[in-house]
This record gives sequence, structure tokens and C-alpha cells, in this order.
Amino acid sequence: MQNKIDMAVAADIKQFWDKAVHAFDYRAGLVDKFETNDFAVQADTEYFGPNVTMDDRLRYLGNNISNNKDISEENKVLNLIVTHFYGGRDCHRVLNAEMDPKKAYTDFRRALTDKTYVAEIKSNLDKAKKVGYSIWSTTELHTSLMGAMNKFAKKKFGEDTPKHAVNMIHWLSGWIEDGTVDKILNSKSLKECVGHICSKEGVGSYYGYHGGTDQSSNRSVSFTHDEPFVLPGPGCQWTLRRLFPDQKPTGAQVVWLRENQHEIFGSVDFKPFWHNIEVNGQKVFDKDQTELSYYSMEVALCQWGIYKDIQANPAREARRKIKPTDVDSIINYIKAN
Repeated sequence: MQNKIDMAVAADIKQFWDKAVHAFDYRAGLVDKFETNDFAVQADTEYFGPNVTMDDRLRYLGNNISNNKDISEENKVLNLIVTHFYGGRDCHRVLNAEMDPKKAYTDFRRALTDKTYVAEIKSNLDKAKKVGYSIWSTTELHTSLMGAMNKFAKKKFGEDTPKHAVNMIHWLSGWIEDGTVDKILNSKSLKECVGHICSKEGVGSYYGYHGGTDQSSNRSVSFTHDEPFVLPGPGCQWTLRRLFPDQKPTGAQVVWLRENQHEIFGSVDFKPFWHNIEVNGQKVFDKDQTELSYYSMEVALCQWGIYKDIQANPAREARRKIKPTDVDSIINYIKAN
């Protein structure tokens, strides 16, 4: 493939990654200064980093869900999935109006039979919405997921069931009953796991692939995010068309780029802080993340497309600003009302 690649594009991707990593280092307090002459990469411009440990959602999962002994394996699966399916910052704490992140998880088994429990979650969502919180992330499209969850709720509870974000809880709880959760837990590879998730109505390759890679933070499953299987999303495909201008974008290209990253891009300087996530002295990942994985290669390629879009449309940088959400205040409001 190397003779088919546009090395000028590869060089531009690498300089973007270096700038993005520098911003992550600065926000993590690993460097004292942030210096840039690139308006498209500011210290507070939101990109997903080229290392899986730079994903704050995954860091949250690793610290509070994946290795939490108080959570059943089936609930780990669905709490990991709901993180990406909703996407909102700190969605677990808001759903459960819980300050302690280690206690802020949804009991999907209980949701199958306890109407009061689900009604409380619905009430929490409604109250949080009143103070401006969105359970849905703003950088991802959720239309197909919304359609599937609302369709499921109407089929289960009647056609007059209103559309509501809580229907996600009903829908995912149903994955326990229909055996999907057991299939995920018993998957022998990332590809198999993603296949089970993608078999659900409304789940396309993006949420199927990311829903599968999120599971790899759970040591109870026998696969990882760093397996030679990739389903490139639309953003990644956009980049691949420019890297390989004479070829159609494929997952195989991402696999090849991951395996030849040092020759194509050179090494990315990941400081030791980013090599793993430690919880109670135990590493979340068996293998330290010292280079781009198959998963993070897909993500990093996608982010270059966003970078190029901001370069071409400078006003869009302001829309990518990291905006901290005061979740503690939101939870206090929910509890008080």
C-alpha cells in the first residue's frame, strides 16, 4: 500500500497529531505552557486524542465501571454501551442523580421489572434538561439510536408511549432478555462482539464498533480494542480518501496504517501518563498504550478531517471549545426538586 499513499497528507496528519497531543499534555498538567501558531488547535479545542487513554469517557469507565466489583457483568456491558449511545458528559451520574461516580451506574436488570426505578431515571433526565443539560453528545449523531429505542418502547408498552431519552434504558435492558448481553460477554474477538452489537436495529458501524471497543476496558472479556479489525466511520473514510486517493476507503487500510505507523507517520510522543489507566494499583489495559492502536488509529484519522474542516472554516473552532459541565450542581438541583 505504501506506494499508493499520499505522503504529504501523512505528514500533515502527523503534525496535527503532535499539536493535539501537546494540548492533551497541557490540560493534564504534564507541560507548563501551551504554544501554538495554529488557530485550529487551541488548548481548549475539543478533539479525541490519538491514544485510547486520552478519551475522558473511557477514563471514566476505567476508573468507575469496568473494574467495579459492585456491578454485575451484564450491567458492566450495558453501562459501557450507554456511555457512547448517550454520549453526554458524566451521563451516569446524571441518570442516577449520584455524586459518587463509583455508585453512579444503572441497574438494567432492575429496570426490566421496577417501574418506579425507571420513572426516577426519567425524572432525573427531565430535571437535568430544565437546567440545560443534554444527555446526548453534540459531536455525534444519535438519530438511528433514538428511532430504535422509541420503536422498542412503543412495541413493548403501546403505541401511545412518548418519545423520551429514558427509552434507551428500556431498549438496552431488553438486550439482557434477548441474549445479546451474553453474546457480548462470550465473544472471542472484537469482530464477533461488534457483530452482535451491529445486529441490533438502529446500530450502524460507528456505534457498533465504538460500543465494542468500549467493552475492552473490562478485563472480563477476552478481546481488546487493539485487534486487526476496524470499521471506519464517515470521518475516518474522508481522511482515507485523501491518504489513498486512488482507492476506496476500507478498514484494511486502517489496519495497515496502524501496523506501519512508524514508517508512515513517525513516532508520536505519548508521555508515561498516557500509557495506561491505573485503578487501585491495577492497570486497566494489559498492554501499555505507547503507540496508536487499531482503534485509536481510526479515531485519530477521523479527527484530522475535523481539523481540516476548521482550517477551512475558522468560525467553527468556537463550536469545538471544551465546555466543562458542572454536574455536581445539576445533581444538587435534581435532588432538591
